[in-house]
Amino acid sequence: MTIWSSKKATALGLVSLLGACDGPLETSSGFLSALSPAQDAALPPVPLTQASMMRGQIALVPPGGYCIDPESLTQSFALMGRCDTLGAATGGSGAPVGVLTVSIARNAKDTPLPDAAQIAEAANVTTPQDTRKTSDSIIFKTAGTPPGPELSSLHWRAVAKIDNFIIGAALFGPEGQRAVSSEGASVLAQMLERTATKTSAR
Repeated sequence: MTIWSSKKATALGLVSLLGACDGPLETSSGFLSALSPAQDAALPPVPLTQASMMRGQIALVPPGGYCIDPESLTQSFALMGRCDTLGAATGGSGAPVGVLTVSIARNAKDTPLPDAAQIAEAANVTTPQDTRKTSDSIIFKTAGTPPGPELSSLHWRAVAKIDNFIIGAALFGPEGQRAVSSEGASVLAQMLERTATKTSAR
């Protein structure tokens, strides 16, 4: 096995691990009510506009109008929604309604990202559409099981490298609404850019 293919396999393994974090949630009255805090969760009383992840090595920053649900938060996972839907007094009114999940795993800094097709296969979702790629990130539209019955199976996914970590994210929204339109890709891109900028500024 070449060094390149070995690194590729490592990256795909991380993507598979990240994908396991955003499966469907069993719920009786909406998916958010099904969330319960993990043992290492930090539970401030209000939605968060930033979170320290991976023992302080990643500064997770939501996209505009979104906040982090504190009850979902662990060192490697966070769920975000529009700030007003999470109970914040202000914020969120201009953002698309959606649910954004983020998972983080450690990664060798020189390990390349797999391509969109490989990411989709590892996450068990459909063939990527409308792929947007930079040197450190891949964003694409796909279809797969949503985290709640009120959300469309069509959604946006992203995988990005930030320092020695790989971040996997998925943005779901109601059928035919803004989060599943091309705007959803911009929401994910903004979250990744804000997180990378804040992390590197530490």
